[in-house]
Amino acid sequence: MQPLLSSKTVDDGHRYSRSSLGRVGTAALAALAVTACEGSDNPMALNSLDPQVVFEIHALELETFEEIEIHVQVMEGGSRMNLRKVVLEMTSAVSGATREVAMSPDGTEYVAHVTFYEPGEHHLHLMGVPEFHHLQMEMGETEVDVARHHQVIGPYWVELATSPAPIGEDRTAHLHVYTFQLLPDGSPGPAVGSLDLGVAVHDLAGVETVLTVVEESLGEFEAEYEFGGAGIYELHVSIDVAGVEEEGEFHVPVLGADVDDGGSGDDGGDHGH
Repeated sequence: MQPLLSSKTVDDGHRYSRSSLGRVGTAALAALAVTACEGSDNPMALNSLDPQVVFEIHALELETFEEIEIHVQVMEGGSRMNLRKVVLEMTSAVSGATREVAMSPDGTEYVAHVTFYEPGEHHLHLMGVPEFHHLQMEMGETEVDVARHHQVIGPYWVELATSPAPIGEDRTAHLHVYTFQLLPDGSPGPAVGSLDLGVAVHDLAGVETVLTVVEESLGEFEAEYEFGGAGIYELHVSIDVAGVEEEGEFHVPVLGADVDDGGSGDDGGDHGH
């Protein structure tokens, strides 16, 4: 899969590298965060390191609920920099929610499989512990823009948002379905309401539950569902189009009990288009 073409560099005065595939990198920041025993290393030795960091997003587009791969290359002097621990910190500019994901070595790169649960801008911050040091150092950062997950159903562009985001197991969540006219170029147009729209959820055992749907405002339909255990649930949206039922399918991840949903009750911000 090809890297995403629309990464955006954080301009903090450090040098950057950018390729024709949209790779983004920064030199190391000078600030250090002590994460191990005091006196176990010399901070000045870390100051002498000068890694070049390149982010790659392996996806054609970034959308909520879709698992993607993020690859990071950390080089020093033309060779891969060996790190004992690499952590990717992801912060949503919409809600401020932050998650940390451990990255694994893969050849000359470090790789993480991540899912974004909110649309909008997300800040990616890389931290690592060099092989012969016990201090964690900030290594690089970039920003990505995540769109709300969508399906094309008949002549409509249909988007899905959940509240909370992400959804924890054994939680009741609000499901928001937004409907727009599909323009000739394949992009979403004006909101469309007063549709004969249905929503059904297939749980982890494949049992279907048809939900009660209310149109809260023009083109915004809402339903509630009590999710069970962690896993991937199927959400089917059907729309009557001139007497013919057209259907689209969304996959909604539910995380384990330790998920931090922030308790915001927010639907994840403005529309993704």
